[in-house]
Amino acid sequence: MITTLLFTTLFIIIWYYLRDLINYYKTGDPNENNQNYWMFSYDFKDDKDFKKYWDKDIQSLNQRKRIRNKLIFLLYIDTLILFLLSNLIVAKMMIFISN
Repeated sequence: MITTLLFTTLFIIIWYYLRDLINYYKTGDPNENNQNYWMFSYDFKDDKDFKKYWDKDIQSLNQRKRIRNKLIFLLYIDTLILFLLSNLIVAKMMIFISN
């Protein structure tokens, strides 16, 4: 039970760190704000002009978006692990109460 609580606090700290890091890491996309930090970059609508993707500024923007998408993916994995750990804590508490 103690190890589960320690892992839960560790993953909560990681979750806060990832959330703050994603909010701090701005890519320069005009659609980003503090309310939609958890969304992947391809959730936003882009222009369909494919000639602009060869521009150096757009390539660096896309690279920053890929890094941010990886951080968001880690945030989702961390949230899933927190969900599983919280279910484990509740199950252990139910077993402790029923005995």
